Amino acid sequence: MPAAAADPVEFGLGQGFTLGGGQEAIGDGLRVQFTDVLEDSRCPTEVQCFWSGQARIAVLVQPPGSPPVTTEFNTNPAPGQNRQTVEVGGYRVELTALQPHPRTPGETIPFGDYRATLVVHTA
Repeated sequence: MPAAAADPVEFGLGQGFTLGGGQEAIGDGLRVQFTDVLEDSRCPTEVQCFWSGQARIAVLVQPPGSPPVTTEFNTNPAPGQNRQTVEVGGYRVELTALQPHPRTPGETIPFGDYRATLVVHTA
């Protein structure tokens, strides 16, 4: 049975974990929540594209004893655009994958169907 958005995932430092849209995780006193897909213009898998596109997602990160910080990840492969690692409160959070990939142009993927795979390290 898949975890509901209200059920936090537990993670260990240096170990990958996957969050569905809206889901949160807790590990080492750190709270991480996948809060939004800001953009998903990645090239659909059933189309040949000139540009690979990008996805931008928002992730809330709350270190122990600190206020939450909303961070943004961007999968754009262009130099200066790609942001798949952020540092917050002594932690480094890395986005390693974002699924699913759009299949056809104009396809709308419901937020709850997205899966962001993250890894947390101490900075």
